[in-house]
Amino acid sequence: MLILIICVLYIVWAIYRNQPTIIINKSPVDYFDEKQLIVFKERDPNFSRIVFLDFVHLLYVKYYSYYGKKDFDYLTPYLSDTVQHDKTLDLLIGQQVIIISEIVINSVRLFSITRTADEDRIGVEIESNYTVHPAFHTEASGKQHTRYARSERWFFQRKKSLQSLPPEKMQALSCPSCGAAAHFTDAGECKSCKTVIIKGQQQWYVKDRVVLNQSVLNSGDLVAYAEEQGTNLPTLSSPTLLQEIAAFEKQRTIVWSDYWNTFKQQIVQPYFLELNAAWTNHNLTKVRHLISDRLYDANSFWMELYSHYRFNNRLDDLKIQDIQLVKIELDKYYETITVRVFASCFDYTEDSNKKIIAGSNKKRRAYSEYWTFARRAGVEQNETGFDLNSCPQCGAHADKMGQSAICEYCGSKISTGQFSWVLFLITQDENYRG
Repeated sequence: MLILIICVLYIVWAIYRNQPTIIINKSPVDYFDEKQLIVFKERDPNFSRIVFLDFVHLLYVKYYSYYGKKDFDYLTPYLSDTVQHDKTLDLLIGQQVIIISEIVINSVRLFSITRTADEDRIGVEIESNYTVHPAFHTEASGKQHTRYARSERWFFQRKKSLQSLPPEKMQALSCPSCGAAAHFTDAGECKSCKTVIIKGQQQWYVKDRVVLNQSVLNSGDLVAYAEEQGTNLPTLSSPTLLQEIAAFEKQRTIVWSDYWNTFKQQIVQPYFLELNAAWTNHNLTKVRHLISDRLYDANSFWMELYSHYRFNNRLDDLKIQDIQLVKIELDKYYETITVRVFASCFDYTEDSNKKIIAGSNKKRRAYSEYWTFARRAGVEQNETGFDLNSCPQCGAHADKMGQSAICEYCGSKISTGQFSWVLFLITQDENYRG
């Protein structure tokens, strides 16, 4: 979530609304209290929301990828005994041996930060979907597979007063003692250094998890359309936005009004138009270096699903009506700017014969989305001269980035925000919680 461009979250919602839902735990809509994060970062100035959510995303994908396999032991230091031996998934899927694939996180967000006498705790809400296959095909099961949408809350915990690890150690699952790749026994012993890792003593681990709801998705409902839900909702600007602007001005030694105009014209507008054009053209190659790995993986899956059914979702004559500043967040490793973009287009889906099967190419569809851009702290970049079609590191044409977003000319990985602004997250207006 994780969390997609333009219609992806909408698609999930549209499919989701037409299917029976299993409610496991009812939960009210919660808005994260940003003051909790401010207080927490005073105790741990190394903490970065972006880095932590990347860690959550990575662990979540590994959890379901390894589920039911021997490799699941590799996650031992990151999961409590309760979570490690949780059979809830088996019960929900029908107590059969399963394989899980095509894991897509639609959104991931903080919803609580608390502290006890001995531990720091962070609650995260995750919206995802994935495909479940029977591990053993029988005459009865055939090659049946089912796609599920799921909403969960994961509760992370660690020893109180620990300092967060740098991005390089948070964005890969590795031994917190020796740094080797995460190969652990079921007792939590690193196969490289033989150290037994005690959960929470050096790194976050999942103390508990709660499934809020689950629904079966029908891929044939990709063409389901419904009215926009949040376009007319007020913009949820940060309550400390003025202070955030002042801090950014001080850190960057700039005049905000000048920088904001440049940022809108040179970053937000071209990114928005190019990414949506890439969606319509079913080709992310030209924009791979502009988006995070997580966003790329999610959008690639949905493009492949559309292609499988020979559908093409088009967003024609896209026009931006307004761009509003929502939030600026600074930490030791990253700067992020969140904006709300108001736009309209002709949004419709064609089949392989160019027949319109959903939406309209006659009636414009107005909508808004929250876009979060990120880059590494300290990056010196002249936004005025930024060229979307060039590698921000070496200046060569950005035509050979590949799926990994590594420039073939200079060997630099561009999608981390190390050299320029990267689109990190897209949130639908009805789902944005601040």
